[in-house]
Amino acid sequence: MLGRQFLLMHITTNTGHHRASRAIESTLKSRDCSVRVSSVDASQFTSRIVRWAIARSYYSLIHHQPDVWEYLYDNPAVYRRIQFLQALLHRYHSAKFQRLLEQVRPDVIACTQAYPCAVAADFKKRHGLKIPLVGILTDHAPHLYWFHEAVDVYVVPSEQVKQRFVTRGVAPSRVRVLGIPIDPEFSRATDSISTAQAFGLDLKEPIILIMGGGGGFGRIHDIVTSLDSLPQACQLIVLTGTNQSLLRWLNRQSFRHRVVPLGYVNQVSQLMDISTLLISKPGGLTISEALVKHLPVVIVNPIPGQEAYNARYLLSQGAAVEAGAPEMVRQTVRDLLDNPDRLTALRQHLVQLAHPHAAEDIADLLFQLAGVQQPSMLYDVGQGAGDAGRGKDKRC
Repeated sequence: MLGRQFLLMHITTNTGHHRASRAIESTLKSRDCSVRVSSVDASQFTSRIVRWAIARSYYSLIHHQPDVWEYLYDNPAVYRRIQFLQALLHRYHSAKFQRLLEQVRPDVIACTQAYPCAVAADFKKRHGLKIPLVGILTDHAPHLYWFHEAVDVYVVPSEQVKQRFVTRGVAPSRVRVLGIPIDPEFSRATDSISTAQAFGLDLKEPIILIMGGGGGFGRIHDIVTSLDSLPQACQLIVLTGTNQSLLRWLNRQSFRHRVVPLGYVNQVSQLMDISTLLISKPGGLTISEALVKHLPVVIVNPIPGQEAYNARYLLSQGAAVEAGAPEMVRQTVRDLLDNPDRLTALRQHLVQLAHPHAAEDIADLLFQLAGVQQPSMLYDVGQGAGDAGRGKDKRC
């Protein structure tokens, strides 16, 4: 195991894909201090202009035309039409990817997003690359862009997702149900009294945690205003992420209940420990963290596509409730606070679905894959790549 090198690939910093990659990286390093982990944002393969155009189009569709995004997402007809363009794009990035391999020389490649996984899989197939490739899903949404014969192992969050892979022709032995990797700190208990005191909260009253992802998406203004009229005593923690305008708005308001507005913070684990309920859109990492914390979730504003899949999964397992619109959040929360038995039932379902050791189990898998490879076979990727062979490896 000594001196192994791992290449982790994600898309865009401060996203669930990136957080999952960081969780795996920290776990690998904690298991063996001699390993080297290169975590790469695969969007660097494109120009800044292209990255800006893609991001702008994505967020514009989500905010203004979600029905269009829902049509495009995991649509077989759309997928067939763009396969040729996708192949051209992967070949365009081939030289950059080969240089990355020569620089990093990984024993295993693991991707927490479909795009870099597809780039690596196409390169691996064309060049006969022997490096194990692992695709790690961070949502309950195995869309068409994940599927590739050159991916050695898929890590999925549930048996239901595994069955979708099997139905589409992937051998069951290539699919491992290990969960979505989250920071190991979410598996550790925190000091609730100290956390409550730090944020001026009373543990004797219900605490409602409101999140809108890293960007503070959704009609959080309306949700907070509606919840502030609840007749029950309660306290609201509002995480605005990078949404500075929302944070400023919250700080300017006067509320009946105690409201704690926070920007981008690193204390989500502690805040979940003291919370009674989570109100959030169902991002894959967020719901996985809530599952591990046994924190009941009220789902709002799921993004069509991956988050809609996440919502359907939680609801089908009795592990969450959904407020179809911000106007319904108040009544949904009121019903839950008035029915502690229902909250208890939700927590019991959460316990059954949680994968608190996903990052550790995935790290074990990557070490296992790294240990069975023959170093002399790993870098036969065509002209010029052979110079990067293991005979010149000076790593520890």
